[in-house]
Amino acid sequence: MKKNPVILIVDDTEMNLHLLENLLIKEGYKVLAAGSGEHALEIVKETIPDLMLLDVNMPNIDGLTLCRKMKSMPRLRNVPIIFITAKSDESDIVAGFEAGGNDYITKPFTIPELQARVKTQLDLRQVHAQLQESVERYHALAIHDDLTGLYNTRYLYQDLSVEIETTREANSSLSLVFMDIDNFKHVVDNYGHLHGSMAIAEVADTIKELINEPAYGVSYGGDEFVIVLPATKKNKALEKAENIRATIAATPYLVNLQEPIHLTVSCGVATFPDDGDSIKDILGLADKSLFAIKASGKNRVGDGSLSK
Repeated sequence: MKKNPVILIVDDTEMNLHLLENLLIKEGYKVLAAGSGEHALEIVKETIPDLMLLDVNMPNIDGLTLCRKMKSMPRLRNVPIIFITAKSDESDIVAGFEAGGNDYITKPFTIPELQARVKTQLDLRQVHAQLQESVERYHALAIHDDLTGLYNTRYLYQDLSVEIETTREANSSLSLVFMDIDNFKHVVDNYGHLHGSMAIAEVADTIKELINEPAYGVSYGGDEFVIVLPATKKNKALEKAENIRATIAATPYLVNLQEPIHLTVSCGVATFPDDGDSIKDILGLADKSLFAIKASGKNRVGDGSLSK
């Protein structure tokens, strides 16, 4: 459990509010108190509590209605809610759970019961948050390249199938830039594999700095990259590729060495639907265009027309 969790108490009876507030403060919790549902909704605009205690019977906005309102907000969806109620009928308890409540305490309650139920919900919230963090972290690892932080080819092929259909439906354009580092074997031969990997990672950082979402970069393998440019026509893709090429050529890399190195890249560009009607067509044409560029001088940008 995190230090000093924040608990929001909502009760229209001032004596009950003070009683709960004092009990929870003694347990080391930070407490926010609201005398009405309206006041509680104002509080959560500024603060996301770790737990909420709601009185069921309140004028205007009762506890069940307030719970439904809270749970409808994405930022509050995972905040546990405990109802405090004098009603102990099964139908009332079921109504509380159906409204989104996580637990209930019936009046009159004992202090140990309150402490136990509050602690249990806070512990569950922490476990849920840790689990969600782990899921997000493992998902990120599954679709990103470890060395560069760019997306990997698994993500590229999965996403491109969606991007192609979205582009087709919007009657728009999608461009790809196939790029690799010129004479990279020379870097490895002179500086070793470790510095070669560092150089690839630094070039990837340059790419990330020069593109904005929804565009994204992909580590295609070794010193090869693919840049995906949704809603981008051929001329704009060529401009972006040239900007990346020129910036890389002007940037010193491996500055920790006694003499930093300078790198150049070559880029092949292809556009859907101008240059093909499938992922295979567009990737293949961009790759062929890159090959044609490298065969005729390197450190240049060209489109798919070079290889048609």
